[in-house]
Amino acid sequence: MSTLRRTERIRPGMCGHNSLLAGQIGDWTWDAVSKTCGTDVLRAEDASGNPTYLSFYYYRVRGSRRFHLRSPAFGDELHITTRLFGFGSESVLTLHRIGRSAAQAARPLDPEDFYAFGDPDCLYVENFNRWVVRGPGAGNGGLVRSSPPDFDHRHLPELPEKYSPRHACGRARRTLTFLEHGDRRPAAELAVEYEVDPSRDLNGAGLLYFAAYFSIIDRALLCLWRSLGRDDRSFLDRVVVDQQLCYLGNADAGQPLTVAVRLWERPGGGEAVDVVLRDRDTGRVLAVCSLQLEGEQDR
Repeated sequence: MSTLRRTERIRPGMCGHNSLLAGQIGDWTWDAVSKTCGTDVLRAEDASGNPTYLSFYYYRVRGSRRFHLRSPAFGDELHITTRLFGFGSESVLTLHRIGRSAAQAARPLDPEDFYAFGDPDCLYVENFNRWVVRGPGAGNGGLVRSSPPDFDHRHLPELPEKYSPRHACGRARRTLTFLEHGDRRPAAELAVEYEVDPSRDLNGAGLLYFAAYFSIIDRALLCLWRSLGRDDRSFLDRVVVDQQLCYLGNADAGQPLTVAVRLWERPGGGEAVDVVLRDRDTGRVLAVCSLQLEGEQDR
């Protein structure tokens, strides 16, 4: 079994102008892996008895003006279809198709349909996760791969190679963007300083929480937004129809980061934004993110 379905009613802790829904979807990914692969993801251990974590390496959210990451509101009922794909003993891919009706959830979820992103009333979420443990040092910068012995992946279907998230992430690592910009120059650029906040950015394992990356990126985007003379209302009203995020490293509480933001005009209308998170002191890249925003003329 690699396909699961669930129905969720949106509560206050699951939505808003923040990263709450991104975090909730990540929890659904962990639930799906636990149910499908014979591993209690919340209490997983490697062969040496060390806690091992199903870390996020790639997170993509694709939607539309009618349904995007910030569309769900209090009381909305969501119908989620989830399917897992195997990537060996150390990684797993989870696809979520999220809609508002049971009829949407009843449709099969196959890769061709998913990657066509054809239903504007569905949200398409792709999570690629890797098992990691802390290395010999005490900090969060030395995570190494290590999977639990009871992680059962051999029954999972294989994803067609053309859809593999490794292609997108490889490009992001090399070029620091998921997008094709050609020889165009960005319309605006800004570098923002950020210090990992121990009061809000860490998860229960003491790691920089995967959904906190979304918040850090949004904070940097807001700084750029204001630098362009735009008001906060227009920031809250922004429609992000596609967001791709590759996690390349973690960070400790209090660690200073530099967040570089570049704004591009999209040839077909709207705007695109590239965000790169780095360790300020070493320059090590921690994450690369690209967002595509719908233009006012498309609304």
